[in-house]
Amino acid sequence: MTLLKHTQSAQNETIRVLVVDDHTLLVDTVIASLTAEFGFDVVAANCIDEALKMIGANGSFDTVLLDYDVPGMNALEGLRRLKDANSGRVVIFSGVVNRTTVDLALDQGAGGFIPKTLPLRTLGHAIRLIADGEVFLPADFIRRHNTGDGADFGLKPRELRVLALLCEGLQNKEIGREIGLDEVIIKMDVKSICRKLDVRNRTQAVIAALKHGLL
Repeated sequence: MTLLKHTQSAQNETIRVLVVDDHTLLVDTVIASLTAEFGFDVVAANCIDEALKMIGANGSFDTVLLDYDVPGMNALEGLRRLKDANSGRVVIFSGVVNRTTVDLALDQGAGGFIPKTLPLRTLGHAIRLIADGEVFLPADFIRRHNTGDGADFGLKPRELRVLALLCEGLQNKEIGREIGLDEVIIKMDVKSICRKLDVRNRTQAVIAALKHGLL
């Protein structure tokens, strides 16, 4: 498959996406949908070695969607190799991966976890988030596996709600619309969350939420 030429508009630079998956029908659907709906520049590789060759030939991609069961993965060794070659921004893209694997992937610097059941609109949002260097985790994934309430960190109920929406990849303005508050207040809540979790930014706050069983 030929890589489309990287173009840049006055407003935004085209996001370049590499899908590493050997399920041809799914890959074709993902490429067609992301290209038509968001204008992303999307190509695919069917194994780790082919993905590495594409990165070597075309440079780093803004986001790499990596299927956990792709040939050459070898547990999470394939993740490490792609992350090193692509300078990060590699996310696990799977319908069967478990919580332990996600934790290990995050520890190794993955850009998060995107389930293949995610709606197209949310998938596009997640890709943009990872391209910006953030971490994406679906909020329902965290809620299914965690039982903490944030009390040990002094998080208030609204801060927990903001944290859940951060985990879902929403920006401050979107969170404000979701819960009916001004963006300035949301920014203050995010700063408070980071201080209470002893982290420096929203990306680290998402990782801390997963590891400490919050929400």
